[in-house]
This record gives sequence, structure tokens and C-alpha cells, in this order.
Amino acid sequence: HLLWPAYSSPDDDIGYVTRVYRGIKENGAIFSHPNPWAVIAECLLGRGDRAMKFYDAILPYHQNDNIEVRQAEPYSYCQFIMGRDHTAHGRARHPWLTGTGAWFYTAATRYILGVRPSYEGMVVDPCVPPEWKEFDVVRQWRGVTYRIAVKNPDGVMKGVRSIAVDGQRIEGCVPIREAGAVCEVEVVMG
Repeated sequence: HLLWPAYSSPDDDIGYVTRVYRGIKENGAIFSHPNPWAVIAECLLGRGDRAMKFYDAILPYHQNDNIEVRQAEPYSYCQFIMGRDHTAHGRARHPWLTGTGAWFYTAATRYILGVRPSYEGMVVDPCVPPEWKEFDVVRQWRGVTYRIAVKNPDGVMKGVRSIAVDGQRIEGCVPIREAGAVCEVEVVMG
């Protein structure tokens, strides 16, 4: 919930949120948009298990057992879920009218999988649950195909022991290549 309990009467000193019906949107609903920011924060703190727990909690697929209450497509992020102060608590509203999907894509690809652009090149810095022993990512960036294989032999949640690009060990970011190139990247966490 963004706030709880919900405001029940208008208060001009507080503002617009007090005029929204109780349990709807900013007034006591479970607003979806900030949830991916919590995933990103957990990754920045190195807690891959909690990042994945938060990611899974709001993933539409994992809410299908509650579809009669949720009443939204099982593949769509919704803007908000009606809060406790509403008679339809748990009902999802405004699918497709939210930045939640884009933010979760950012949280999943740039922070959980850890593949994100920077001015110096491509950062590969995963933050995953400890049971993830390996995974592969293919990323198209600036006309280059990056095939990234991540190994996690010690089951750590964050930390990169080594990076090799096309068989050559590097320090720091994966360098930018010419458009059309295919780049093999191996990352060992630890």
C-alpha cells in the first residue's frame, strides 16, 4: 500500500489524494509502479534472494490462483490493486495503463540479470538467488550481439570474480564493439 489507512474525507491541506475514493490508486491501493524499484534496491544491496521474492510476488503469472478476485489478464501488469479499505480488495485495475511493465523489465534485465549499458561499455553485474548456478543472456546493443554466459559456482548473490570477452580476460565493462559483431562473454560470479 502506498499509504494506509486510506483518507476518508477531502483535506485541501493534504491535497488530491484525499479526494480519491478509499482503496483506489494513490489512496490506500497497492500501487504497482514502485514495486520494481524495490527489486532494483535489493539488487543494489546485493540481496538477490529478496529481489527475486519481490519480483515473483507481483509477477502476473503468479497471481492466477486468485484470478476471480484479480479480474485482469494473467499476463498483464496493472496500475494498482484495490486496497484493504475498498469493498473489492484485491481486484487489479488499469492493465496496460502503467509504467510497471517497463520498470519490471528494467529491474529484471539490468539488475537481476545485471546486463546494463554504461558510458564505458556494457556492465555485467548480476544479483541473483544463490540457487542460480548458471544462466545465459543474449543482448542486442548498438548493433552488436552479446552472448553472455554467467556461472555461479559458489552460489553467491552478487559479485563478479572474472569476465572474459571472446576468450580474453578483461577488467571492468565489456567494451563496445563495431556494429554487426558477435561477442562471447563469460562471467564468473564470486
